[in-house]
Amino acid sequence: MNKAEIRQQLVDHYLDFYALAYSMLNDDSDARDAVQEALTRTMTKRHVDNALSYCYQSVRHTAINIMRHRQRFVQFDGQILDEAAKDEYNESYADMLERVMQLRDGLPKAMRALVRLHDEEGLTYAELAKLTGMSRMTIRRRLNEIHAEMREKLERNENTII
Repeated sequence: MNKAEIRQQLVDHYLDFYALAYSMLNDDSDARDAVQEALTRTMTKRHVDNALSYCYQSVRHTAINIMRHRQRFVQFDGQILDEAAKDEYNESYADMLERVMQLRDGLPKAMRALVRLHDEEGLTYAELAKLTGMSRMTIRRRLNEIHAEMREKLERNENTII
């Protein structure tokens, strides 16, 4: 099969891919994103024995990654909410989240990118290491230091730049 035939086969199954992604994610936008990423990944592969099967698996894996990202963000939000609920004098959730974002935005550009890619996009230490050229341990250490400093500043109600 040539590329045009593979592309047409994948396009013909778009609704099936979408149905799979939507059944896992229950969100139209996320399902469309998952399918688009899977189609792109499949079409950029040099050699795929069965493009249709590969694309289904890619949709499934992409949807799982999106769910992991959601779970990580929900856990992060939940931790902030739990901490805010402990003390009745703490700021509201929205204010707390805004403070976290301000602290993150006050980071140097490279560190801000690491935090965003890890915390919001869900990239692993290995993926970040490959992307940046740093070692996994260096990335882990830097992220741990940044998170610890952000927690301290939140506990002290400081809005200063890190």
